[in-house]
Amino acid sequence: MASSSDDKARIMIWSTPRSVSTAFARSMSARGDTEVFSEPYLACYNYGPERKANWGDSATGMLNDKYTFSYVDKILNADYPNSKVLFVKGMVEGIRGNFDVVDAKYKHSFLVRHPEKMFRSFELMLTSIPGAPADFIHNLKTIYHDLEDFYRHVQTKFGQLSPPIIDADDLVSHPETILPKYCEAMGIEFTPKMLEWDGVDPSQLNWHCTDVGPISIEELKNTVIFSNAMQSKGLGKAPDPTKSSTSSPIVAEYAEYAMPVYQRFYDLRIKP
Repeated sequence: MASSSDDKARIMIWSTPRSVSTAFARSMSARGDTEVFSEPYLACYNYGPERKANWGDSATGMLNDKYTFSYVDKILNADYPNSKVLFVKGMVEGIRGNFDVVDAKYKHSFLVRHPEKMFRSFELMLTSIPGAPADFIHNLKTIYHDLEDFYRHVQTKFGQLSPPIIDADDLVSHPETILPKYCEAMGIEFTPKMLEWDGVDPSQLNWHCTDVGPISIEELKNTVIFSNAMQSKGLGKAPDPTKSSTSSPIVAEYAEYAMPVYQRFYDLRIKP
């Protein structure tokens, strides 16, 4: 039976970059009853007409002028009669200093990853984007603090006092334990379909907001940006491409700066 707009679960999960959030979205998509929106606010911030980020020539082909914040609000509140869940994968850098654009009708949750893993992975990802500014990582020094600021915003402005928090390592190591607890906290039914699915090409995903940014560029779809998450068949622990490398001075500095915030999130996380 088709679901009416009034009985849908509307949920968002917020993270820092390179946080296994794409794999998490694959898990939600595998449910079969869920509309997935991939980083709509980040699309506005990076690639829409109101963009704040300056990618220079590397943005060629990734821009899309329809991605205004008003457009995002429209699609997030459209009627999707055959879906029970509307799920938004959000990156907090897309709403820096602009929390008021976020839809308060959605129920919010958070996904965190150990800072050293996040910064090392992001640094590696930059090498896969032709023309990406080498110093782009500098924009992320405060990203964990931004995430915590938005967490407090959700509590104080949206009245959601205990937004669920997932740690990325817990998620990939214990998906069969974490996902049911997450679903319960978000008010949706857990289904075993969330644990296993088929690998796909990004073009096969029926996700919203994939016509903008790197995921819309054919030659980037099979790079380190997307390949692991798209070819995975579940949330099992994947090889860490940064584990054998030595952290650069910038990664070490930024990870140390972020650790106190990460630890506060970690202490509040859903535990396996």
